[in-house]
Amino acid sequence: MTTIAYRSGTLAADTGVCRGNQRVGRKVKIARHSDGRLAGAAGRATYSEAFLSWFCSGEGGPPEAKCDNESCDRGVVFEADGWIHIYEDGGKYSYCPGEVPYFAMGSGGPEALGAMFAGADAQTAIRAAMEHDAHTYGDVTWLTHDAAKLAVFKEAAE
Repeated sequence: MTTIAYRSGTLAADTGVCRGNQRVGRKVKIARHSDGRLAGAAGRATYSEAFLSWFCSGEGGPPEAKCDNESCDRGVVFEADGWIHIYEDGGKYSYCPGEVPYFAMGSGGPEALGAMFAGADAQTAIRAAMEHDAHTYGDVTWLTHDAAKLAVFKEAAE
């Protein structure tokens, strides 16, 4: 499972990987393209890996997202000009610039949205999800549109 949060040009996510209710490892689930776009993926680990690989390489089209009883695959791309593109089972949809002031998805998405509603930045929203969602854990990673370096907050509660 994954939680992804975006606000004010910063994309943040946890690193926990679960199989059902079992914590099985850690993985970075966000990426920055050389043109400044940001992306994140949630759902099955194989989908997330394929989505971020597609996003970074630009080769072919995005992988097919699937939804079943265990998980729903979703990928999201954030453009610096404010466009948000969501890829999920059934296709793609987009938000126009300014349409949503902040965005969150994944197992801890509701908790992250609540934190951002209360004024939290994207990184704090992920920490709030870690506190209240059993499937959100690990480190908090984040990227911005204008910084190519992946930042990691390692004092996250598990």
